[in-house]
Amino acid sequence: MKKLIKSPLLIVPFVICLAIVVFTILNVVFSPYWDSVYAPTGYLSLTSLRTAESADTVYTNKQACEDVDYLLKYLKRVHPKYIDGLPDDIIQLSTTKKNSFGDEVSSYEIWRACAEILHLVGDSQTFAVASFKCDYLVDYIKKMAAGYKVVSVNGKSVADLLQENSYLYSYDNETMADKCLLSSFQTLQGFKFLKIDTSEITIVYTDKAGFSEKQVYTADDFYDYDTAVAMIGNNDDTQYSSSFDDKNNLAVITFKSCDFDSEYKKFLYDFFNEVFERNIRNIAIDLRDVSSGSSQTAEEFIFYLNQEKMKIPGGVMRLGPYMMKWKSDTQLINHYDDALFDGNVYVLTSNSTFGSGTMFAEMIQDNGFGKIIGEQCSDFPDTYGEVVVFQTPNSVLSFQVSSKHFYRIDESKSNLPIEPDYVCTADQAEKVLLSILNSNILY
Repeated sequence: MKKLIKSPLLIVPFVICLAIVVFTILNVVFSPYWDSVYAPTGYLSLTSLRTAESADTVYTNKQACEDVDYLLKYLKRVHPKYIDGLPDDIIQLSTTKKNSFGDEVSSYEIWRACAEILHLVGDSQTFAVASFKCDYLVDYIKKMAAGYKVVSVNGKSVADLLQENSYLYSYDNETMADKCLLSSFQTLQGFKFLKIDTSEITIVYTDKAGFSEKQVYTADDFYDYDTAVAMIGNNDDTQYSSSFDDKNNLAVITFKSCDFDSEYKKFLYDFFNEVFERNIRNIAIDLRDVSSGSSQTAEEFIFYLNQEKMKIPGGVMRLGPYMMKWKSDTQLINHYDDALFDGNVYVLTSNSTFGSGTMFAEMIQDNGFGKIIGEQCSDFPDTYGEVVVFQTPNSVLSFQVSSKHFYRIDESKSNLPIEPDYVCTADQAEKVLLSILNSNILY
């Protein structure tokens, strides 16, 4: 009998093939990103992002039901709440929605059905959005940016519209529900999602002074994305910036998003070195418009504070049929010793502060590193997150599902929102900050 020759030329390909098989199996069974439209480094997915052909596409009853079942499949597979299976209310509503579909089903019907199902999850990070191209109401977007408020749409108050349509949105509190509704008014398709007559849309606004203004819009007032961006004139994609006020001994970092990358690390290094050189004693972190990003943004900031330790939030992550748990822990701070800051830290928040912005505020407040000025954040620190994005096979509806559940650092405040130390409206936060610095008046 011939002996098997153990040649490295045979062993190496075998090991490589085995590693590929094991890696694939681990992704298929355990990875929340399997079959998602985006897989971060270390995860595998064979699916890519698609765009729906048109908002007016009509689907068969079978296709619509398949899309609902697809959403249920990945909600059950990924979300931490449903490791033991989907609850009866979601199953019953899904069945009701599928039974309500006719022979032909519009993309809006599928969108509304999936949105209503995900509303029952009670997770602001788990929701559905259309993936077809939208037309934007530029005048509305400009007015919102200028501080206008919406009073009514086609004769119905915002409060009435929210009461009628809140079941279509995922949110943690009423303030966030209101913002979800207002975001639908940005596009023609958003109005159609709410079944609002779009032949003529009448919106009544109030400006900052309280004066009313009525505007009537038609389809001609909506523009495709590229045209809308050009008309709005906001092409600044910088996610963070800094300013210095020597008179008030203050430095401010303003975030649009808590993006963490090498550019942010360099920005922060330059910022704290300038703070050191100017002998600045007060830093304000403006998170009033932040809703996305990474928790590493906050940790990197804390590395420059003259503190010995910090607590990090605990939580659980869904890995297929298993849950991986990590505890809230206290860890030594990896200092950047050349520019340590031991002055006062303030965080400016609004009811638009969400996601990573809320976590940033939590890291500062619950560790006792600084004070919060402004409004209550729109979500709670005890929240779901680390979303995974999927698309239904037929209508190409995009939906995201949380794969982690984060716990609050300060367990005595579990299931409570971030409460500002100094409560004021978001647009008064800077004024209150300066009052604190100059007179030490407590608001």
